[in-house]
Amino acid sequence: MEKSNSTHWEKLRLLKDSEIDYSDIPDSEEEFWADAEAVYPQKKVSVRLKIDADIAEWLKKMGEDSDSAVNSLLRSYYLGVKYLPEKKP
Repeated sequence: MEKSNSTHWEKLRLLKDSEIDYSDIPDSEEEFWADAEAVYPQKKVSVRLKIDADIAEWLKKMGEDSDSAVNSLLRSYYLGVKYLPEKKP
């Protein structure tokens, strides 16, 4: 007999908060959360973009995940550039 690896969503929905075992989760100190911030999804817009053929092929191979991958890559770059020290003339 094979074990199922699917999640039993209905059973989880019926579970009360008081029935959840949190004993394997370590406590965290307030200091850990000091610089935490809530991050909400941004509104998505469609753009037309010309890119090199090899990059386009790489993205096609990703399938449906390519939009998210490009967005994550651009966001990482944007945040890196955004916080660079300003260049003085």
